[in-house]
Amino acid sequence: MREATDTVGLYGTGNAIRTYTGLYVNVDNPEPAMFSIIDIAHALSMQPRYGGHLRRYYSVAQHCIECALEVPIKDSLAALLHDASEAYLCDIPSPIKKLLPDYHRIENKVMSVIADKFGFEYPLNDTVKDVDKYMLEHEWTCLIRNKGGIRYMDHLQAEQIFLNLYRTLCLH
Repeated sequence: MREATDTVGLYGTGNAIRTYTGLYVNVDNPEPAMFSIIDIAHALSMQPRYGGHLRRYYSVAQHCIECALEVPIKDSLAALLHDASEAYLCDIPSPIKKLLPDYHRIENKVMSVIADKFGFEYPLNDTVKDVDKYMLEHEWTCLIRNKGGIRYMDHLQAEQIFLNLYRTLCLH
């Protein structure tokens, strides 16, 4: 029989989770140094939209990329990172989020720190909110109803394109 081991540090410690790059993020007391664009790109590329209820894999990272490509350049960084908190809080479908009152408090806290660190406006402006709503319907039509074309990226492609787009936007 295997001996029980102490799991503190394997996944997280106390109120913090351990990320892909090895950082620890306390989502209830976030600080800028806890957040890495590599962690954000990686985690979002691994998470499926719509809680995974799709015919094919489509990541939150790809959704963010598509949003960033639909807005004016001045709003592209905010659009790319508009779901960055989900890298730490997971992509929870909106009807379920409404049942979790503390989720919005934590999400706003995390997003405020991420926005300050990466240099975009939060709360999000109407342009970013509108493209997010538009993409929700567009993606649903393409991915669920199988109407219209949408390109599919695997998680490795989505992660790399997300990071490349981020780096490009930071040069502007």
